[in-house]
Amino acid sequence: MAKPRVYVCGGDDCRKRKRARKKLRKALDAVALEVPVKCQNVCKGPVVGLEVEGDLQWFASVRGKKARGAVLEYLERGKLGPELKDRRRKKRTGKLRK
Repeated sequence: MAKPRVYVCGGDDCRKRKRARKKLRKALDAVALEVPVKCQNVCKGPVVGLEVEGDLQWFASVRGKKARGAVLEYLERGKLGPELKDRRRKKRTGKLRK
């Protein structure tokens, strides 16, 4: 089975959070294909994009253990828990700046 894609913002604010970004990338390595993208203008880094029910959804502030766990839970079970719902940035739904 192919790994799901996870879009990871490469904007300045996201890159400044080096430790959080490194932990996120390490957690994603085993379960997903990381796709680096330009800044998505929803900075509260790190920012990740996930395909949810056919739409690309963006989630900001994915820097703590709970947030990373919520991303992994979604990738493994397809369950979008409250930890991710609170971080969703609706203005970017379906949009991708390459």
